[in-house]
Amino acid sequence: MREKEHDEYNALTKRLLEEGYSAEHHPDYVRVDVPMWQEKTLDNYDGGFTYERWWIFEQTFKTPCGLQCKGLQCHSNMSYMGIEWTFENDMATIHCPYEKKECKLKHEYLQEHGVLRYDCEVHMTEEEYCYEGSVEHILKLHDDEIRRQEISFGLQKKGRVCREHMRFNRDTLEWEMNYDPYDCGRNRCAGMCPVLGHELDKKRGNVFYDVKISWLRNDLNGTLFEGQVDTRIIKGKKLFEHPVSMDICKICARLCQDRIKEKVWNHYFTELFFSEYHGRYFSFEIQNVRAESRESRDLMHSGLGLASEEDEGSRTKKQDSLDADLVIVDEFSMVDMWLAGKFFSALKKGAKTVLVPAGPVLPGGCPAGCFGHCVGNCFQQW
Repeated sequence: MREKEHDEYNALTKRLLEEGYSAEHHPDYVRVDVPMWQEKTLDNYDGGFTYERWWIFEQTFKTPCGLQCKGLQCHSNMSYMGIEWTFENDMATIHCPYEKKECKLKHEYLQEHGVLRYDCEVHMTEEEYCYEGSVEHILKLHDDEIRRQEISFGLQKKGRVCREHMRFNRDTLEWEMNYDPYDCGRNRCAGMCPVLGHELDKKRGNVFYDVKISWLRNDLNGTLFEGQVDTRIIKGKKLFEHPVSMDICKICARLCQDRIKEKVWNHYFTELFFSEYHGRYFSFEIQNVRAESRESRDLMHSGLGLASEEDEGSRTKKQDSLDADLVIVDEFSMVDMWLAGKFFSALKKGAKTVLVPAGPVLPGGCPAGCFGHCVGNCFQQW
């Protein structure tokens, strides 16, 4: 029995229905894709019949400019501008071997789209397939030319090129190299570096930097200290998640400032968003970018035996107490809350402390008169 006409059927289904076929009776090179638990019907997701892949991949197709190709080289899974670009609609596509952005022979919709500018539609043909002058043959010649240009590019640069940083520009048809040492560190490069021209230093380290953040204390609104801006310095942040050759670290410390800024910006994205659009002031400043085999620590860090705040989460060793009855800390107002908390936690029971502020004004514009208030907050938190 002839299937009921349906506007959503693909071109293959419409042709087979006109020839008298049905969902139960059809050629062996097509199939009806439906779940096993459903009745076989042409009213399905594919719009009716679909080609058996073993058959369609062996068929010959032709581009608008006359190039032949096999179905295996074509793409048949795109829906664009109301058209299903599939084998079943005789509208599969292929990447143009000439890579012409402007071609008046291909479908007008493919001429207007930037991403699809190198694609064109193909149609099935009864012609016998010939390798010479086919898409496969032209791609082989094109790849050979790209490899030849790659060798020539390396000779022009006297061998100071790296495949990881090179790309072939499809628009200019030339090789380019954009050296980014951050990629070398991320990929754990080691051994001979053709760009630098020598073996990478086996000594490993990282790129460390400090982040100074400033924010408005909204919790002080309605008090004497309304409008106070606090400042904090987070020391020893790392650019890489793993140790990297010191040669790469030194180059990244000079050339990858934008990478560091982007990483910090992403970390404080929420605070910066509310600062820009909701008036909750927040800013950051990157300081003291350096390449080191291990993080350098200031006097208080060394005295307390502390790592950076970034490394603190991975430490499991219990912090030892300070063996002192009296501890005098000069310029204590320059110490951030995290380090202050560690200091107070390290004091042994009964120890006395003398805390001397840095000057008449604390960081962020806090007057020296509230110094005791800030210290009190430290005791309350730890």
